[in-house]
Amino acid sequence: MDSTSSGSGSFKIGNGLVEIGALTTLIGSTIAESLVLGNGGSSGLVWGTISAFGSPSVIRACISGASPGWLRAMLGLRSASSDAAVGLQSEFSLYSEAARKVRINLDFPLGISLHSEDGFNMDETLDLVSSTKEHHLCRDIYAFDRPTSRMLDGLPATSPGDPLTVYTNGPYPFFNPHDTRLQVSALALSLIKFSEVYILSTHGGALLALASAVSFIFFFSAATFIEIRDISLSRRAMDEDGRVDLVAGTLPTIKRLGGQKKVVLGATKNPRTSVWWRLIWAFGALLHTISLLTTYFLLGQQTTSLVLIWAGFQLAWLILRIVLYYLSDITVADRIMVGHQWNALQPSMKARVAGLTLAVAKYQTHVHGRDFELYIGDCFSFRQIARLLAEPNLRTSYELPSKFTRANLSVQVNIVAIIGDTTLSSAAWMMGSELSAMELYDSCIVVFSLPSESPPSPPAGSPLAHSPSRSHQRTVAIPAVRVAVGITPETDAEKRAPLFVPRASQSHTRGDIDVLWYYWIPCRSGVWLQIKSDSKRSTVLGEQVATVLDHGQLSTLLGAGKLRISLKDAEEVREVAKLSQQAAEYLLSLLH
Repeated sequence: MDSTSSGSGSFKIGNGLVEIGALTTLIGSTIAESLVLGNGGSSGLVWGTISAFGSPSVIRACISGASPGWLRAMLGLRSASSDAAVGLQSEFSLYSEAARKVRINLDFPLGISLHSEDGFNMDETLDLVSSTKEHHLCRDIYAFDRPTSRMLDGLPATSPGDPLTVYTNGPYPFFNPHDTRLQVSALALSLIKFSEVYILSTHGGALLALASAVSFIFFFSAATFIEIRDISLSRRAMDEDGRVDLVAGTLPTIKRLGGQKKVVLGATKNPRTSVWWRLIWAFGALLHTISLLTTYFLLGQQTTSLVLIWAGFQLAWLILRIVLYYLSDITVADRIMVGHQWNALQPSMKARVAGLTLAVAKYQTHVHGRDFELYIGDCFSFRQIARLLAEPNLRTSYELPSKFTRANLSVQVNIVAIIGDTTLSSAAWMMGSELSAMELYDSCIVVFSLPSESPPSPPAGSPLAHSPSRSHQRTVAIPAVRVAVGITPETDAEKRAPLFVPRASQSHTRGDIDVLWYYWIPCRSGVWLQIKSDSKRSTVLGEQVATVLDHGQLSTLLGAGKLRISLKDAEEVREVAKLSQQAAEYLLSLLH
C-alpha cells in the first residue's frame, strides 16, 4: 500500500499544521529577525526570509520595523533586534490618544530628537493653530539605534552646574563604510533558492514551489534596490550636517531631577527609518504571511517524500543563514565628533540648541501631572520667544497706572503669549541650573502688549505730522505665577475645612467639570494682578479683565484653601515669582 494512504503506521512527518508550526516557530527565530531588520546589510532581507524556519519571527520583525514606535510598544513587538535597527521613538502628536497612553507606560526616555530644519521653519505669528503644528516634529527616544548609541557612548556628558558642551561632526570628509563584495556575493548566493523551486515543481509540488518563489523574488528585488542605493551613497562623502539634533541624558520632569546630558547637532538620520524601508517591511509582512499560510495548507496535501525534500531545503537555508549572519555583520565606523563650548557657538547653532530645549519642554507637557491640553495655549516657538523676550521687554513687575494701584479695581489687559513652566525648567536644565521642574511647577512668564510710553513723533513737514495720533504698542514680559485649579462639586466637609494639595498630586484631567488657570502677576506698586482663564478655554491669550489684589487679599484667598493648591499665602506666591525670574534669566541666556 502507498505510504500516503496507509493507516497509523505510515510516516507522515510534517504533514500536520501543528508539527509544521512548531518547527517554523522554534528554529532560527532570533537570527532571522535580526537579518530581516537590516542588521546584516541589504542581503539580510533575503537570507532572513529564505527559509521557512523562523517565518513567524520574520513576520513579527517586518511588522515591527514598519510600525511607528508607539504602536510597536503597544503591540509588544519591540525586541533587541528592532532597537538596534530602528531604535524606539514616538512623535509628539496632539491627536493620538494611544501614543500618549503608551508614552505614560514606558520608562523615562533616553533623549529627544528634532530635525534641525524644523527649528528654522517655525511660524513667527502668535496664532495658536500655527504653534500647535510644531508638536509632531519632535520625538522622544526610548532606545537609540546601534550607530547612534555607539556615537553617544563615546561622548563625555555635561553634568549639572558645568558649562554646556555641544557636539558636531568633525569638518573632515567621511565615507560610510560598505562591504560591497560581501553583500553582492551574498545576494548572488541566495539565487540557489531557485534550485528548491525547480526540484519541488518537478516532484509534483508546483504550487508549493510558487509559494516559496513569490516571497523570495520580492525580498531579493527589495534587497537589490537597497544595495544599489547603499553602493551609491558609500561613494559620496557624507554631509557634515546630518540635520538631526538630539539631546540624550536624564531629562527633567516633575517626577525626577534633570541630570547629565549630551547635546549633538547634525547627527546622521538612520536610513532604515526612511519610507522605503517601511514600505518594504509592510508589504513583506503581508506577502510572507500569505506565503506561510499557503505553505501550511499545501504541505498537508503533499506526499511524505516531498515534505522531506522541502524540509531538507529549509534546513540547508537555515544553516547557510547562520553562517552568513556571522559573516555579514555591519561595520559601524565611528565618526569624529568635535565639542564646542556654549560661548563659542555660532548664533545659528545656539538657535538649534534652543529648539531642542523647547522639544524637551513639549515632552514634559505629555507626561505632566496636569493634563497636556492645558498647555496648548503656551508658546513653544523659538523665534516667537526670542522676539518677545528681546531687550528690554523682560521686566520684574507690571507697572500699573496710578489710578489702578488700589485693590478691587479691574484692569483691561492684552496678553499675547504665555511661556510656561515646562519651558522654564527645560531652559534651566539645559543651561546647567539645578532648578528642578518641581520647583518651577507654578512658574511662568506672561507677555503683555501695552500702549507705548512715548510714541515717536513724525518729522516736521511729514504728511503724518498733522494726522491724528496713532496707537503704538510695546511688549512687556513679566515672570509670574500660575496654578491650575480643578473646579469640582464640594462635599459638606470640604466646604468647612481648608484643603491644600501638594504639587503634582493635583488631578487636572478631563474628568473635572472645569479646569481654570489662575495667574498672579507682581506689580511695581506692591499689588498683584489676578487673571483667570475662561471655563470653556484653557488659554488666557487675548483681551482679559484682571483684578487688582493687595498682599492681604491674596493671602486671604489662598488661606481659605478653596482652590485646592499648595500655595497658602501671598508670601509663597512671591517666592514662586522669584523662581520665575531666575528661570527667565536662564531662558534669556539660551536665546541670546
